[in-house]
Amino acid sequence: MDVDLEGTNVFEFNNADLFQFPVAYMSEPGFWTMSEEEAQGVRAYLLKGGFLIFDDFVLDDWYNLEAQLRRVLPEYRPIEIDVDHPIFHSFFDMEGDTIYVPHPYRNVRPIYYGLFEDNDPTKRMLAIVNYNNDIAEYWEWSDTGWLPIDLTNDAYKLGINYVIHALTH
Repeated sequence: MDVDLEGTNVFEFNNADLFQFPVAYMSEPGFWTMSEEEAQGVRAYLLKGGFLIFDDFVLDDWYNLEAQLRRVLPEYRPIEIDVDHPIFHSFFDMEGDTIYVPHPYRNVRPIYYGLFEDNDPTKRMLAIVNYNNDIAEYWEWSDTGWLPIDLTNDAYKLGINYVIHALTH
């Protein structure tokens, strides 16, 4: 993977350079807006094999994500997944409640959704949705001691599992 440690790899969804990256991450999709051209870019990215991680949104933010996904993939619907889904076992074998890394600042229960080819959970996952969650907050502050080490470790395990699953499925 091409990781830029000196800057950033931030792309608009209509930027062809995005297709060089098999995994993309979107923070705060509850505030996501896009042009029609960007919507077509997201669609093309996902249908051509890209994998998208949605993270850092809670409660009523869901309605905006859902509306934007309908613009991008009107024939698809998010399907709730649990600890038994293979994405949670692709590198680290996460069991029980270890996948439910709590939101660091809000008292909400994390829920995970997948977008799957043909709305079939046995087929390729196009995106994972970390609803009522913010696992990247644990990554961002992992070296400060502000957040519990065990939860930070589980957040890293989720992220690594996402990438491994995306690259191998």
